[in-house]
Amino acid sequence: MTVMIYGCPGREEQTGTSGTSGAPNPPSADTGHPAEGASALSTVKLDMMENGWSNTPTDEADPWRKWIKDRFNIEMTMDAVPPGELEAKLLLRFSSSQPPDLIFSWDRNLIMKLHKQEVLLDDWTPYLSKLPHVMQTWNSQMRAHATVEGRIIGLPKLPEAFTWALMIRKDWLDALQLSPPATDTELLEVLRKFTYGDPDQNGKDDTWGISSAGSGSDVGELSILESMYGPSGFHIGPDGTVQHSVVNGTHLKFLAFMRTIVKEKLIDPDWYTQSWEQRKPKLFGGHIGIVHYPGAIVQEGERMNGATGRTVNWWDALQVPKGAEFGGRRPPAPIAGGLLAVSAQAAGDAEKMERILRFIDSTVYPTEGYWALRWGVGVNGQKVTDFGREAKFISLKEDPYRQEVKGANDWGTWVATSQDRVLESLRDSPGPADIKQLELDNKAMSMDSYTNYHELLHLDPQISSDLKKLTQEFDLKYILGEDSDYERFKQEWLQAGGRQLLEEASSQLRVRFHFDN
Repeated sequence: MTVMIYGCPGREEQTGTSGTSGAPNPPSADTGHPAEGASALSTVKLDMMENGWSNTPTDEADPWRKWIKDRFNIEMTMDAVPPGELEAKLLLRFSSSQPPDLIFSWDRNLIMKLHKQEVLLDDWTPYLSKLPHVMQTWNSQMRAHATVEGRIIGLPKLPEAFTWALMIRKDWLDALQLSPPATDTELLEVLRKFTYGDPDQNGKDDTWGISSAGSGSDVGELSILESMYGPSGFHIGPDGTVQHSVVNGTHLKFLAFMRTIVKEKLIDPDWYTQSWEQRKPKLFGGHIGIVHYPGAIVQEGERMNGATGRTVNWWDALQVPKGAEFGGRRPPAPIAGGLLAVSAQAAGDAEKMERILRFIDSTVYPTEGYWALRWGVGVNGQKVTDFGREAKFISLKEDPYRQEVKGANDWGTWVATSQDRVLESLRDSPGPADIKQLELDNKAMSMDSYTNYHELLHLDPQISSDLKKLTQEFDLKYILGEDSDYERFKQEWLQAGGRQLLEEASSQLRVRFHFDN
């Protein structure tokens, strides 16, 4: 799901921690000077394709591109692509024998698929000694996440602090004298009231209970609602067996709930087609009652409403309602925030690979280069100051370029981690919106989550991809009432490789967690 936790939304989400243990204070001095020996190096051209937040191009005045050139003698081009489009565009580039040099994806399965096709660097292990800063960010789970058959197929990014939660309009609850919903039935009643009860008291029929941003490919971030009924995807069930939500009925309960809210028109009518950015005018215009978002929703709302303070107290973080015995937790915190890979063609160029390694290791958190690439310190006039409460603060007033050219944020996608605890605002100094964001983030991080089993599995990437497409297609038809035969879909899912993946998952988890089933 496409989202940055502190400052700009991104999809992926997150660990359960938020501190900055061992991280130095961010630099405030100019970091635009060349890296040691960079001036003596020949210029190398690097082409990067990644999952971005804004997914829009920058222009010739882009100061980040200039900083990379000055610092590393690299002429960098970047193509930021929404998650649903990245695979098709990458396959086109590889088939035309013009692959990008660097690839960053939130979807590990995509990197696994490309690696299996032998178009990526086969194994990062021989290069790890040249990535000391990167290695300091890894833990054993991150390494296992990136290791397939003994080979490290990509560099796992630090996950975000797990600050995502269902955000609900607290002022609407108060206006309608409603309590926060604790069950799926209560949630349904709240959505009806939010849609048809004039919660903003403007006398107009212009509100919806809930929204999503499916970008024309899936249910978007509302997949979190499956957690009302139990864990999603592969997991170890309460009876000690490996299960999948498509097979054990959890997914069906979720689809039934989605069908109800679509049929009753309780959901924003553009929920499936709109992108994350396209949804924002309705969301911050005050027309949506519940959305899945991090605490940055406060800052973004203020930014789009003139920073008057009017929207600061709109939102509260909501625990996932309970719809079944083992439901009611948040999805698991991600082990990694995505994988960075290098094409085999780029890896075969010794000079280019040497420059790639230097660039990567010099811009990972919490290096000086991280603060430059992620936040613009020494690049675009940005300064990071201590806020207290283990947080740091950046004012966008010092960064006019990113305010006008949203695509500049995408330079930070592949290094970003909200473990840097940066809050971004239009204000000169921290204010009520910053305090509210911290409150929401801390509340979200305290919520109970499911265990992350899925990201420790290494399943056949092509089968996984095929099953994902099969599921996405059926989900939409079921939700829209065009297909009600879930049993037929389940059997098709099993025959299309689901049964094989269940066996693989059972075998791998049995070894890792030492259980019998």
